[in-house]
Amino acid sequence: MATRLLPRNVQMPIAILYLFCRRVDSLADNDVFEIGTDAALEELSSLRHKLTATLEARPPDEYLWRHLAHVHQQFNLVPEALHELLDGAEWDLKGRTVRTEADLIHYANLVGGSVGVMVLPFLVRDRADVERLEVPARNMGIAMQLTNILRDVGEDFNDLDRLYLPEQWLSEYGIAESHLQQDDVPASYPLLLERLMREAENRYEASISQIDALPFNVRMGIRSAARMYREIMNEVRRRRYDNLTGRAYVSFWRKASLIVYDGYERRKSKLHVRRPARIE
Repeated sequence: MATRLLPRNVQMPIAILYLFCRRVDSLADNDVFEIGTDAALEELSSLRHKLTATLEARPPDEYLWRHLAHVHQQFNLVPEALHELLDGAEWDLKGRTVRTEADLIHYANLVGGSVGVMVLPFLVRDRADVERLEVPARNMGIAMQLTNILRDVGEDFNDLDRLYLPEQWLSEYGIAESHLQQDDVPASYPLLLERLMREAENRYEASISQIDALPFNVRMGIRSAARMYREIMNEVRRRRYDNLTGRAYVSFWRKASLIVYDGYERRKSKLHVRRPARIE
């Protein structure tokens, strides 16, 4: 929805970039379970070579790479950011563990912060603005990825055997992985989730404060995207912090309302840290 608020000339390039991101995500989250880890890592290596060739104006004769080469020629993408997403996929394929908060932010930067930087060339007036706004762009991407992690704890754990909540945090809050499979989670679980949300909120605030540095015609689209994604956290709160048995989502009408009014803090104050739901 937010993409439709951006200028028409960047909507298709963003769609091509999204196609690239989905290709990488599908390899790490779906294909690996069909073809195995070794084959998936080989495919990831192939993607790296194809990406490098594409960014050097030698794209393979495939739809994605031909169009990505054209987008790069037109907008001068940031190659490092596209390669970072592949590094994030490698993290997942090799089963790396999130042990500390630093690990969490590093991973979120690879798979989320990188996307913020990928999108920047579509939004700014000149290349100097890409460098100047890289930090807030990364902050927004990291915030969105932390929101993804919050939303998908149950799906990631049960379907992918992955857990992105830092082991250090789980230990501090007295939560074992086995608790995530039991009928009741400890009463401290919402507090852990709120800690994750605070980290995301700080980065949303830091990035949203810089949106006015963008051209006027893209501000509404980016601000709306941030508001819509951030609201997922309130939906987790509305579910009484049960992100283990279902996925929180923001309704169409709430998304539409967020375009004109940011009611995040007001709604948060009504939902904050209720008793966790019973997992049944």
